[in-house]
Amino acid sequence: MEIENIYNRVEKSVDQAAVKLSKSKVTQIRFSNNLIDISNEWNEEYASVFLALDGRTFTFDLKNERDIEKIVPRLLSSMKKIEKNSDFISLNDKSNAYRRKGMRDGKLREMEGHEFVDEFIDRLKPFVKRIGGVFYKKELEDEILTPFNRGSERQFGVEFVTRAFDDKDYPVQTSITTSTDDDLQILMKQDDDVLNLMRHVKNIKDGSEGKYDVIFSPLCFASLVSYTIPMASAFQIDSGMSMFTDRMGERIGSSLFTLYDDPTDDTMFNSKTFDDEGSPTKKTPVIEKGVVKNFLHNFSTASKYGVTTTGNAGIVSPGPWQISVEPGNEEVDDMISSTKKGLLINNTWYTRFQDYREGILSTIPRDGIFYIENGEIVESWGGIRISDSLLHIYKNIEGISRKTEKVKWWDETMHTKSPFVAVADVNISRSK
Repeated sequence: MEIENIYNRVEKSVDQAAVKLSKSKVTQIRFSNNLIDISNEWNEEYASVFLALDGRTFTFDLKNERDIEKIVPRLLSSMKKIEKNSDFISLNDKSNAYRRKGMRDGKLREMEGHEFVDEFIDRLKPFVKRIGGVFYKKELEDEILTPFNRGSERQFGVEFVTRAFDDKDYPVQTSITTSTDDDLQILMKQDDDVLNLMRHVKNIKDGSEGKYDVIFSPLCFASLVSYTIPMASAFQIDSGMSMFTDRMGERIGSSLFTLYDDPTDDTMFNSKTFDDEGSPTKKTPVIEKGVVKNFLHNFSTASKYGVTTTGNAGIVSPGPWQISVEPGNEEVDDMISSTKKGLLINNTWYTRFQDYREGILSTIPRDGIFYIENGEIVESWGGIRISDSLLHIYKNIEGISRKTEKVKWWDETMHTKSPFVAVADVNISRSK
């Protein structure tokens, strides 16, 4: 498809139009029970089209350029019947320039996925009962065209998630996502990370309810912030479905805790130079030293709030790109050795909110729950649930590691760079 052809066809019939043309090539290698069982490759191309006419807005996706001639007349007729969108003011009407990505991915591109996965399985098979997971190579290309701006960018990256089980079927999981050759050694040593987690597995039992000091792994803490940062969208705040509503400038976390939306980190897979309406992206602190610092805006919501856009369009609903948690200065081993009664939690899923305004949630830890007593890991737990609030968790942060990891897993975590985070007095209940 040609972005000019699509744009020229729609813009003459409306007040404003924006077209984003996206192309992707994704290679997937899935493995289970110590064998590769599925290999796939997808090539996709589609255009996301935004239209504004007489105060009304409409968006649609187009997968075949030839369909535009029959779609547009029907859309224009339908738009006359829908309510006006009072939240939309305009696309960003400033002519913008975009930074140039710093990309070092030549070695990642040369990786042979089947060979990598086969060698990974062979290295681990003598030590674990079974291994499963998925390996992705992803290449993306985006173009944007509006009345005021035009841009294009590319992105390449690798994602790898694996889950291993010991002879008692106790699981552990690791994850890595990267877009830089600098992380190649970390990727190649994922088997070491699996074995390091496996060494903690001992005295498997169902966990006990109570208040515990918890060390969240990067993968686990990434899940929490992946549910947090979308609530900083001005759209979510206006809807009342956010713990950030009416809390601008308020302390909601420990002074150790700083949380960014950072699309400018090109070593991560979802880095961006422009948003869906052509605004330049930027690193935005959402929580800075525990204080709510910024919301995420497109041009319209920024105009409404009297601020500048943060480059997070979503033209209708602003949203984050990728997450970065500011590291601390602690060593992970020291965090464990200083814990008198607590847990090291490696992963979590099935996060559900009972109250978005207060951040009250429950989520089920998995893939490595290790009970710590007097600085030593003495048991491996299952069958527990975190029943607490994000506000309580963030206020009770007591330590953050120097070490960070780049992770992405399923729909539970966005692309996130996170350290280990120690939190006091987390409420643990039973999940069984």
